[in-house]
Amino acid sequence: MSDDWGYEHVFHFTVNASNFERSIDFYTTLGFQILRDNRDVIWPDYVAPQFGLTRAQGKGALLALGEGAEHVRIDLLEWLDPLPEAPSSRPIEERVPRIIAIRTRNVRGAYADLKARGIAFLTEPRGPDEATGLEAVVCCRDPDGLLVELIEYRPGVLGSRIEGLPRRTA
Repeated sequence: MSDDWGYEHVFHFTVNASNFERSIDFYTTLGFQILRDNRDVIWPDYVAPQFGLTRAQGKGALLALGEGAEHVRIDLLEWLDPLPEAPSSRPIEERVPRIIAIRTRNVRGAYADLKARGIAFLTEPRGPDEATGLEAVVCCRDPDGLLVELIEYRPGVLGSRIEGLPRRTA
């Protein structure tokens, strides 16, 4: 990278939705706030080639989690044209998951609150695990199967400690 430019931060990640309204309900229940609602916007012609497509239209909203300028943002998007491919016929438990991990303060409290508000979790919170530095972790799925992981580390731990875990040899 040259000295005349540099990255600032990730602006947003796109989360595809098969039903925009259902997904908005899910993510706002999790605590995301709608920053910009673009569901009625007709996208300019330059969007399609920018994404490597021949055409591009969709319903969207920019959502934020957290406070201040450094909050995490997702661009929730229901594709209208082109239409997405048909979902896999394999059971969801046999597919490689798509995952969003959200660092969370008090995972057990979040679990109790969100469960009471109708969010279905795959398991109860797991942890603590002193070896990896994990305090608690729990997962739910969004309406389209995206795995949403709420994860809490012990104080001072930036991510899972891996030093003591076994290694594959091949």
